[in-house]
Amino acid sequence: MLAHQTSLTKPLAVGQAAEICRVTPRTINNWIRAGKLKAYTTPGGHFRIWPSDLRKFLKAHNMDINFEFRGEHRKKILIIDDDESYAEMTREVLRERIENCEITISQDGYEALILLGEFKPDLVLLDLMMPGIDGFKVLELISNRKATHQLKVLVLSGNLSAAAVERLRRSRADHWLAKPVSIAELLHSVLNLLTSEELGGRGLS
Repeated sequence: MLAHQTSLTKPLAVGQAAEICRVTPRTINNWIRAGKLKAYTTPGGHFRIWPSDLRKFLKAHNMDINFEFRGEHRKKILIIDDDESYAEMTREVLRERIENCEITISQDGYEALILLGEFKPDLVLLDLMMPGIDGFKVLELISNRKATHQLKVLVLSGNLSAAAVERLRRSRADHWLAKPVSIAELLHSVLNLLTSEELGGRGLS
């Protein structure tokens, strides 16, 4: 039996998966396009494969490769959005496509601030327009909390005017997307932030 061990906790590129499977990148692409190997597509059109999905593929097709990887701690995401249907849809999309992830929703800015301390999320998906306390105030309060310095914040808003974007540039937000956002773009942003990749001046590659 061929063995391959890795400490990777991020999605695999096609070339990495090809090396593990001892095949060419073209073969990996063919497996993905045929629906045999589960993968997602980045906004740039590149396939990415979760290590757990690759292991399932190897077992399902009786490939004589013992692929082991080190899992990372369970990621936590807090969605702060008063639009219940949108928040639930976002949660289901992320649950379906991101492994080892716990997601909680808050429809109120005040409640969200409590959850920041109790739930301790790795990433916050934040709407700007909310009753009571808006997203900008939440960002301000987050920045004043030393315990949340490692927290990533992704703003999702249907009101990203030039003035709003300028305020976000000076805020605690790590990145922002205008609603409606495509699933591919949302996943790309979330995965980059969860794996702590550099955003290069608040942008995603």
